[in-house]
Amino acid sequence: MKPSTQRTTTAPREIALTMSRNAVSRFLPLLGEGILLKGPGGETVEAFLVKTAGVSPAYLKERVQTVFLNGKALDDFSTARVADEATLALSAAMPGLAGAVLRRGGIYAPMRRQISHEAQSQNAGGGEIYITLKLFNMVARELGPEFLKRGVLVPGVRLKDFMERQGRWAWEGCLSVKIDGRPAEVGPAAELIANSHWIRLSVHASG
Repeated sequence: MKPSTQRTTTAPREIALTMSRNAVSRFLPLLGEGILLKGPGGETVEAFLVKTAGVSPAYLKERVQTVFLNGKALDDFSTARVADEATLALSAAMPGLAGAVLRRGGIYAPMRRQISHEAQSQNAGGGEIYITLKLFNMVARELGPEFLKRGVLVPGVRLKDFMERQGRWAWEGCLSVKIDGRPAEVGPAAELIANSHWIRLSVHASG
């Protein structure tokens, strides 16, 4: 789901889950479907990820090997700028020739010229912007728990679909639930997810 102007007119409902430690990883695939980040416009991709998403420059340099900006491979996120309603996808190194071709700055980069992002074509103004961030494979596993702990903003319909796909495992290992800071039960939380435009979900590991 692409962010819309309605995102700023309705305050998100907050759901905080405390899960058994092994159960937290069940929510990592949600990060691959996209979470919404709000931050300053006019920033480079690198600056936005560092300032708004809290990802360290060292991690971006060493671990993030494949970056897609609006569906196109990006080689240099220190120059390309992110605009409102952009979609960023981050991945660690992927296997095989496809992974080598998509890897930023790799020797096979010229092979993907038609699907590469050109920094100068991105028109990014100032002001407040919203982007969709997607995390995959090792990046999701390494950064995901901290994102979930801080809280991620997702459309209610996306979270509802995700929980329904989880089936009976969705709430397995759930030790406590809070809705807007108040203790609650699983039932009301599930109903809230089904009927809310935006949800800020936080998932904490017990202990």
